[in-house]
Amino acid sequence: MEQLVSNMTIGKKDNFITKKLNIALVHPVNKEKNYAMNKDLNGGFGTADDYGNSFTSRIIRLIKKRSIRLPIISFAFLQGLFKEQGHYVKYFEENLPDENWYYDLILVYGTVVDFKNENKICKLLKEKFPKAKVGFFGPFPSRNPEIFNSGDFVLLGESESFFMNDFKNLEQLKGNVFVSSLTDMEKLPSPDFTSFPLKKYGYSPAISEKPFLVLQASKGCPYSCRFYCTYGEYQGPKIRQRSAKKVVDDILNLQQKYGVKGIQFRDPVFGLFPKFIDEFCEELKKRNVNIVWGMETRLDLLNENNLKKMFDAGLRNINVGIETSDPEIAKLNKRGLIEENHQEKIIKICKELGIKVSAFYILGYEGDTKETVRNTINYAIKLNTPLARFAISTPYPGTGFYEQLKKEGRILTDDYEKYTQFNLVYRHKNLSQEEVKDLLEEALRKYYFRPSYFLSMLKLKIKWLF
Repeated sequence: MEQLVSNMTIGKKDNFITKKLNIALVHPVNKEKNYAMNKDLNGGFGTADDYGNSFTSRIIRLIKKRSIRLPIISFAFLQGLFKEQGHYVKYFEENLPDENWYYDLILVYGTVVDFKNENKICKLLKEKFPKAKVGFFGPFPSRNPEIFNSGDFVLLGESESFFMNDFKNLEQLKGNVFVSSLTDMEKLPSPDFTSFPLKKYGYSPAISEKPFLVLQASKGCPYSCRFYCTYGEYQGPKIRQRSAKKVVDDILNLQQKYGVKGIQFRDPVFGLFPKFIDEFCEELKKRNVNIVWGMETRLDLLNENNLKKMFDAGLRNINVGIETSDPEIAKLNKRGLIEENHQEKIIKICKELGIKVSAFYILGYEGDTKETVRNTINYAIKLNTPLARFAISTPYPGTGFYEQLKKEGRILTDDYEKYTQFNLVYRHKNLSQEEVKDLLEEALRKYYFRPSYFLSMLKLKIKWLF
């Protein structure tokens, strides 16, 4: 193992930090939970796939826990950044730092779905390393720093930008630490996944290839759904795009270091700059990069031409938000629906090409009734995408949706660990908590336990094999 060193001068530059530090990056995995918990999803607030205790829910919960586990991309960027600056850095996910070593700085990732455990781990680290600065970062701590009170500090803003631009000395790290700017994606070094438990990551069946990792080519989302969505609320509307050349450099780096065969991009909306998709595909082809990859995007950004181009360059999975089949419900919730004919046409093209579509639906929107929710379930069955994610409308702290409901006195609980996307945490005008849970169970059962779904998946599997 590399020798830890402290207080060694590495050269003065623009009055920024001049000493080599020993840094620990800690991703607290809650091993007591019996469901999949992915803390980089949902705009970095995290998701916890606890659907309930029915037979259907338990089966799907078990499948998700065994097949879907993603690393947190910010940790990999930070590790690459700290190494570039000359610091010693070590990443921890399956275990915690050993007190026999010395650390100057320990960074813990905080989320909405596991903040109690994360605070517990932070307190433990403070006891084990009393001389270290121990604190939190992440989108949720940035919005609710008062919850993360077990450490020395909370970063309010993007951690990558802070350590590129603002960090001068450890004395800065106390209380709420404001980040002065957004991350310049082009200036970030390639993400470094050294010490990550690579064999445990997967995104099956959306991407079955392993070793599997994640990347990020852009930050920011300009769409109005930030009223509800954590991505736009935290990252802001400004699009910060990494160049196609650097993204392909990142892919080649992952292949050379870890033998990666599958990648899912963690951009809020992949390919918002039209030229990027063309440049990215051309760069992959020019450099003979063989990789299977997936992305999250909007269907109105896709057409037959760019889908064919991306498929030829390795695209095999697309995550898209369908959300509701009812235009009035969408309007009431400040969401813009994709034109239905275009939506269905693009999904059909993806099926013909062999690109898996993972469609996301939200139940229990404002204005929803049993009838409108069932219409959405039936529409999901009509689209018959290989994967469908049904979630319950959730007002996340920091969003306009949450503030509106708080003002109306309709938030039912401040126990944020219940904000998993599978509990109704506000007083709905038409539906009770039990009714929404029953509708979620109905959606899962009707979608995944129908003979035609098994048949369609079998046909697709045969097609993908050949």
